Amino acid sequence: MEVHFIDVGCGNMVLILLPEGSIFMYDCNITNDNKQRVLSYVKKIIGNKGINVFINSHRDADHMRGIKDLHAANTIESIWDSGVPGTTTNTSEYNDYMDLRRSVSSKKIKALDFDIFGDVVFVYMNSECEDYTDPNEQSVVLKIEFRGSSVMLGGDTNYRPWKEKILNYYSDKDLQTSIFLAPHHGSIDFFDDPGDSQHYYMSHIQKIKPAMTLISVGPNIHRLPDSKALELYEKYSTGSNQGNKVFSTEDKGTMKLILKDGGGWSLSVNQ
Repeated sequence: MEVHFIDVGCGNMVLILLPEGSIFMYDCNITNDNKQRVLSYVKKIIGNKGINVFINSHRDADHMRGIKDLHAANTIESIWDSGVPGTTTNTSEYNDYMDLRRSVSSKKIKALDFDIFGDVVFVYMNSECEDYTDPNEQSVVLKIEFRGSSVMLGGDTNYRPWKEKILNYYSDKDLQTSIFLAPHHGSIDFFDDPGDSQHYYMSHIQKIKPAMTLISVGPNIHRLPDSKALELYEKYSTGSNQGNKVFSTEDKGTMKLILKDGGGWSLSVNQ
């Protein structure tokens, strides 16, 4: 199966092609500057086919921007999300997203649930939680498992749902993944726990233990990815066969991950 991490600047967009033919998109950040390039890439990969499901990690602009442009080019049949309003509810991006969500079928993703598509398992490790008010903490964390390899998409989660929820429910085996898409574009808030005596929380990345960490990021005013976060991802990623540990879309462009039928994986850059 194929997973394409599309270079959309400081946002997120992941195209997922399942062996049984279904097409998923996790997040969207189509801007005036990247619109032609991004839509052309999607068309190159799936042609004029529709997108069966758009999964929105959380309703922030940089994770749903341009969804109507995507829908016009490749019809979206269904939208799945956490049901949690984001922090940008007064924006045109939010209005466009909700307009489309109301016009197609939709599903509310529940934390700790899963779906099976042939040999592929989607595990929803995090979603809406009544204990939290921060939409980022309620991002949909999606782990995709296929024949012994996997990819985990972290949304914009910080340390808190991992420390308080995810690690308490899932086993070490469940948590480990081949490829990890770093939350929040490489922000330090994935590690920064004010209540931790060491100031940084690392139990989650030690259990996730990815071969490689990928960061979806571009030029931004927030100085992302954070240098300390990069240091920790380098330390706790085990490395590919070539010794690579951390790649970003800003440096490597769009990346194509193949989870192989016989097990294992390969990652190509600058697609």
